[in-house]
Amino acid sequence: MADELQVLDQDGVNVVTVIETECAQIWSLLQPLIEGGKKSCVLDFSNVNYLNSMSIAAIIGLNKKVAGAGGKLALANLQDNIQSVFRILKLEKLFDLSLDMAGAKAAVS
Repeated sequence: MADELQVLDQDGVNVVTVIETECAQIWSLLQPLIEGGKKSCVLDFSNVNYLNSMSIAAIIGLNKKVAGAGGKLALANLQDNIQSVFRILKLEKLFDLSLDMAGAKAAVS
């Protein structure tokens, strides 16, 4: 796992490999890209085993900011335990919790 957040362009989609302790920083990386017209975003959770309440709140806030800027956000590769927490919080209304990377990219394209 990388020590800092990075955004990669994968087929025209902004893909962020999520670091559980850095969720609040994701918008600062995505904002200039979205404002520049690259509005499709995927958060890759394949290396995340735990999210605290602050991180979950940051992801919800990020979804609102991306949508407010005319973009789309999808989550990919959520571990079962994180999916369970998201379901308890009824976040399946905001996000499809079962997407792999290909499905997430398709969802925002």
